[in-house]
Amino acid sequence: MASASFQHVTKRFPDGEVAVKDISLLVVDGEFMVIVGPSGCGKSTVLRMLAGLEDVTEGVVRIGDRVVNDVPPRNRDVSMVFQDYALYPHMSVFDNMSFGLRMRGFAAPEIESRVLRAANALGLGSLLNRKPRELSGGQQQRVALGRAIVKDPLVFLFDEPLSSIDAKLRAETRVDLKRVQRGLGATFLYVTHDQVEAMTMGDRLAVMKDGELQQVAPPLEIYDHPANLFVAGFVGTPAMNFIPVTVNGRKVKAAAIEIELQRPAAVDRAVLGIRPEALSVRMSPSIPTIDMKVDMAETLGRDQLIYGTVGGDGIVARIDSHLKVTRGDRMRLSIDVGLVHLFDVDTGQAFM
Repeated sequence: MASASFQHVTKRFPDGEVAVKDISLLVVDGEFMVIVGPSGCGKSTVLRMLAGLEDVTEGVVRIGDRVVNDVPPRNRDVSMVFQDYALYPHMSVFDNMSFGLRMRGFAAPEIESRVLRAANALGLGSLLNRKPRELSGGQQQRVALGRAIVKDPLVFLFDEPLSSIDAKLRAETRVDLKRVQRGLGATFLYVTHDQVEAMTMGDRLAVMKDGELQQVAPPLEIYDHPANLFVAGFVGTPAMNFIPVTVNGRKVKAAAIEIELQRPAAVDRAVLGIRPEALSVRMSPSIPTIDMKVDMAETLGRDQLIYGTVGGDGIVARIDSHLKVTRGDRMRLSIDVGLVHLFDVDTGQAFM
């Protein structure tokens, strides 16, 4: 296995569109790195530049210590798994997994050894004689992964591979992928627009917007300490509440919110960020509160999401589903000040 890196990489298409802007990113050997962001942010282009499917306009791409800017895709020693499994429908699982090795002239005993090893790792050992139409979506995805594993590449690349299967299978396959990655000790570079996938699978996340990296860090660090408004709003379900506020030292005020921060901020205006789970029905004299008018409640098993307004500002709170709440109710909610965030009005960068 090997590391992969991008050093000040830019991708500009012939029509002048800049898809990726000055990206610098190191994927450590053996790491599960997830590139996450909305559609059109450039994340798949980053993956395709590493695979050699897109040319690099500026900068350097490396696999291990080798510069691969001008190396043909077939010589980069990477394997790519796409959203479309692209399995041959007339071939068995064994033949699908071994096809690439046969084309490269591997001897039959070596092919059989590699396929059996990959199939056993993926729980496909009993399915090797089946055709793709006889498999579930999750099993087909594992066959596509097995086809990549048998090549024993330096880096595995995944371009939104789970987006076409249902929610239950996605959850199961996420576990499978993470288990396989750890078992192989392999370098995985995984692209998705789904922040749940990103948070649950990645050792680190690279969050992108408009072709630029916004933040690179472990999932919990990104969740707890987002670098800017975009990251704060993109990572977390439901999204963080954003409220325009005035600031005077440690005191923060909105139309119907007043809290005291743990440390002062040297600005007059800002955007206050409050995650829905930072709001609670538990009261204490030392904890600031807000008065919410309830517009709607959504039950999600153990939790429920309460949508409402506080002094004209829209707010979402996550509370226990056993608390009965209906439209038009007024709720007193406490704010965990240790979990709030403050962002610059003009740049969107985080103060805290």
